[in-house]
Amino acid sequence: MSKQVMLIEDEPLHRKLYTIWLQLDGHTVHSVADERLAYLEAAKIRPDVIITDIRLVHLDGREIISTLKARQDTNAIRIVALTVLDTNEIEEACYKAGADVFLNKKVGREALLAAVRHP
Repeated sequence: MSKQVMLIEDEPLHRKLYTIWLQLDGHTVHSVADERLAYLEAAKIRPDVIITDIRLVHLDGREIISTLKARQDTNAIRIVALTVLDTNEIEEACYKAGADVFLNKKVGREALLAAVRHP
């Protein structure tokens, strides 16, 4: 099933790669390069899934997750936390913030697509 996906990723190469993977799987991707626009874009687009990097330039991804989950207009959106940080503390912090899925960027295409495809 095709989904509307909002991708919050400040690294251009990763943003392009994930966008291609998602589009080839049939999803519509709305990329957000500046995470400060995430709240406005999420409310406007109302995506099925938000994928957010954790290490961003202006905001911490965990802050984005907790704010989106606290807002009535975005709290039901599935959120995938995606990061190169690979510690139990980071994973627990992402889930505590409200992430539905935690993925390390090393997991690859199929794991990312499975997280998006999940009902």
